Amino acid sequence: MENNKFVIIGKEPCPQVELDFTANRFSFSETCYPENCAEFFDPISSRIQEHLAALSDADVLFELKLTYFNSGASRVFSRFFDLLEECASAGNRVRINWCCEADDENMIELANDFKEDFQAADFKVVVIEAF
Repeated sequence: MENNKFVIIGKEPCPQVELDFTANRFSFSETCYPENCAEFFDPISSRIQEHLAALSDADVLFELKLTYFNSGASRVFSRFFDLLEECASAGNRVRINWCCEADDENMIELANDFKEDFQAADFKVVVIEAF
């Protein structure tokens, strides 16, 4: 791991994670249902939280491209979304792209449900044919 980049190669049940702190780009893809979500996500969450809290007048991109995630991961992403909304409310330009496959109606509906909670961050549900 470099100081400003953090990558975890996705291997089921854990997602592909790409964090670029220099570019303020954070990406989670593939499947996400680690047996112990706290153990997997706590170090990631700590770094993202610390980084977002220190930003001022910055552009941030958070992208999800998940084919499946469990309820534990949903709670983690909900906390990320709270941090991103706070970051946007503090004057940063935050864009969240939740990419969903066109035939995954459940994921599209879930993304739209999360979208309703945002006011400061720009939350987009991006429907694509397939990953």
